[in-house]
Order: sequence, then C-alpha cells, then structure tokens
Amino acid sequence: MSLLEVKNLSKDFSKKDGNVISVLSNINLSINKGENFAIIGPNGSGKTTLLRILGLLESPTQGEIRYLGKDITNLSRKEKTLYRRKLSFVRQKPLVRDASVFENIAYGLKVRGMKYDQYKHLVEEMIESVGLSGMENKNARALSGGEMQRVVIAMNFIITPEIYLLDEVSANLDPMNVKILDRFINKIKQNKEKTIILSTHDRYEAIRLADRIAVLNEGKINQINSPSVIFQSPKDEFTAYFVGYENIFSGNAQVDPTSNLNQIKINDIVITASDQKEGKVKVCIHPQSIILAKNPPQNVSSLNLFKGQVDEIRDLGNLIHVIIKTNSERFLVSVTKLSQQKLGIKYGTDVYINFKATDVKIL
Repeated sequence: MSLLEVKNLSKDFSKKDGNVISVLSNINLSINKGENFAIIGPNGSGKTTLLRILGLLESPTQGEIRYLGKDITNLSRKEKTLYRRKLSFVRQKPLVRDASVFENIAYGLKVRGMKYDQYKHLVEEMIESVGLSGMENKNARALSGGEMQRVVIAMNFIITPEIYLLDEVSANLDPMNVKILDRFINKIKQNKEKTIILSTHDRYEAIRLADRIAVLNEGKINQINSPSVIFQSPKDEFTAYFVGYENIFSGNAQVDPTSNLNQIKINDIVITASDQKEGKVKVCIHPQSIILAKNPPQNVSSLNLFKGQVDEIRDLGNLIHVIIKTNSERFLVSVTKLSQQKLGIKYGTDVYINFKATDVKIL
C-alpha cells in the first residue's frame, strides 16, 4: 500500500475579475513509505500548490488524497491537526519566530510536551549539525538568509516527522548551505520509516536526492519515473529540454532496411539514430554527449560526424557552452574550461563534432 496517493486531483483559483485559473489538472501519483520523491518543474508549474495540498494546507477543487488508503481530503479541523503532526513543511522563504536560535529550534519539541532537560541536548546537537554553534542566543531574525534557512531546517528536522515536505528549500542557498541540506536529506533517506517529498526546479538536485521524479508542467504531470529513466528516456519535448537535452530538432525519420538504423533528415543534415520511430519526429541530443575536436577524429565509431564553426561561447564558470553552426543547424556542446583552453576554441574557429547513434533520442 502506498503511503500517500493522489487521485484525479485538480486545483482552480478564482481571480478578482471573476476569471478562474487552473493551477493543477488531473494529478495522479502515489508515494511510498521511505521514498524520496521529487517534483520538478519550472516556476509557476504548480509545485508549491501540490505540496500545500499534500500537507492539507490547501484544499483541492476536485479529486482526493489518501493516507495509508484512508481518504483525508475533507477532514475536520481536529483531524487535520493530528495529520499535520505527522509532517513538516519547509518553505522556500524562511519563516522564524522573534526569539533566539535555541528557542526556535526547541519550539516544536516544547509544543509536543517535552521538558527542557529532555530536549536541551537534542537542540544542542542539531545546532552543531547545521553549523550554528555560537549563535544559540542570537535572535533568529537577525541572521543572514542562509543562516535563517538553516534554523528553519533544524526546526523541522528535529521533530522527526513521518513526512518531510520541502518546497524549493535550496533555491536561495549558497553552496555551503546546499551541502548542509543535502547531508540532512541523505541522512533521512537512510531511515526507511521517513518519507521526503521535495519540489525543485534544479534537475541536478533531483538527480542527487530523489528515488523517483514527477515532471510537472503547467499543472500537469508529464512523466513519473526514476531519475535514470527520466533523464535518459524523456517522454516529451518539454521533459527532454527541462532535463538537459538542449539540442532538439524537428525532422523526418526513415529506417534504413539494410543497416536497421534510423536516418533523420533535418533541413540539410542527416542524423543517424538507433531508435526506430519513423515519420515526423523530434530529435534530442544532450550537450554532454557531443564530442568537440579541432581536427577530424581518427578511428571514431560515431555515425554522426559534422564539420562546423564556433558561433557563440557561453562562459558558465568551470563549464563552457559552445554553440556550433553546422550547415543549417546549431548544436550546443558542453565542455570544461580546461578543454576549451586546450582546444583553443574561440569565436569563428573551425571544429568537428561527433556523437553516437545511441545518444540520439527520438520523440
């Protein structure tokens, strides 16, 4: 039996002018006990609304929510309070009480009836774990944004709920705070009695942390599966682009009966793929699957080899995105800054790109 189940769930909001906005539409999903389930999607896709509904902070317009098989969609206020004690909800923007760091972190334990001598060492251990030692007596509202978020994380994690709802909690964190959060989540993941449901627009965070991922776009779920399946075999163009397949082309595919390989005509180039879908298709190639070289590669088994010219360079720090113009098409290639320097890649440089037929995904 699933821990949480959502069936045919929709959520509409009415605007002041009388118009109705559909935020979620026909959502169906199930989450298992002990699972780390990530909801990924762009801003405005409905991630926060879905989490709030799962936490019974928002009511759906249609559909139902089940907890261990029981319908909890329309509970009484008392029943909702009992359910909410099973979970914690960490928001993107930290919200703390006008009190010390110690008092904020201890608050959840106090309202659950624990005495000072019972929770003192637990709070001290948590303060050390989140890197706030020495700040115990500081007012939490006087801290930096990252420090305040660490207080909120500690407040929610110390009560050891059954379900953690994390709403884009790393969105405004610096790398150090992201590492602290990752460490906590990975620690919780080891306890198969605890369940984490997190929303994020960061595909790398989802890969790092999730057992399964739901891709949400414009209030609808495009795909639910393990990270490896979603990132290697996206079902549609939106999912492909969102998980990093930034080279997406439209073409006409036809399987060669001799080689059994697919030849996709895209304007004035032909891409070879191992996928067998024919007719009008979308071709997807991940930037990291494309190999960039200054000279024609020797003894290369790749069936896709094109000569082109550097049309644009985007410096992303340690990573460089190079746009290669090849006849009618532009390919985005991802290389390290060191590789760019070794290859002498500059604007206008003649280069070669190659990639395997198996690296071409067809939608």
